[in-house]
Amino acid sequence: MNKNKINYRVLVTGANSDIGFEVCKKYLDSGHEVIGLYHKYSNYLDELILKYGENIKIYSVNLSHSDQLSEFIINHKSSLSKVNVFIHLAAMRKCVEYDNLSAKDLIDHFATNVVSSVMLTQFLSRVMRKNSWGRFVIGSSIGVKFGGSPVTYAYSLSKHASEFFPNSYREWAKDNVFINAIRIGVTNTAPVKALGKKKNKSRADLIPMKRFADPDEIANEIYHLGSINNTFITGQVITVSGGE
Repeated sequence: MNKNKINYRVLVTGANSDIGFEVCKKYLDSGHEVIGLYHKYSNYLDELILKYGENIKIYSVNLSHSDQLSEFIINHKSSLSKVNVFIHLAAMRKCVEYDNLSAKDLIDHFATNVVSSVMLTQFLSRVMRKNSWGRFVIGSSIGVKFGGSPVTYAYSLSKHASEFFPNSYREWAKDNVFINAIRIGVTNTAPVKALGKKKNKSRADLIPMKRFADPDEIANEIYHLGSINNTFITGQVITVSGGE
């Protein structure tokens, strides 16, 4: 495949999130096609459809139900067989104290944050290797580094698991198929802003740069890893967190 003439078809989970929206825009503005998966509809999706038209296709899939994802893969096999970039940003993040965690809480977090990623990576890795080019970028969290917060154990545990790549990624590399995870630091997203200025100021003070990331900053790093700009990085967990 001529790397100078690649037109990506990009699959983005969590396309309705603040970061997912910026990632979609980044690829679409660069002339690529995007397939966006979402669970809860947002105005971001309307904006993308209005601006980019047929270059973006969106689908509602509840990733906590693996049967829904399996059905989606089967029903869209032809379209997915042309995907050469996969960005996994979908995430369940329920705030539950460790002592109150149920088995269902853990299962739901792992289904959304890990199982869905593995299922899509299994399918797409075969496609990408056949086409001799592909990029995976798996969204993780800075919370993994610190063991999560008192109420995000299930979330952080599942994100830690999402950083565990299959051993076969070493074989993929010779076919120019790379996989990396990105530990995303605290970012100016709607859920973070909802915590209020006082809490956010205290949290930002813990970051060496003394501020949160903007969604487009995270999107830029994801795009680098998930494009021809990345020529030699694979099998890595890369932290983008302002120095934390």
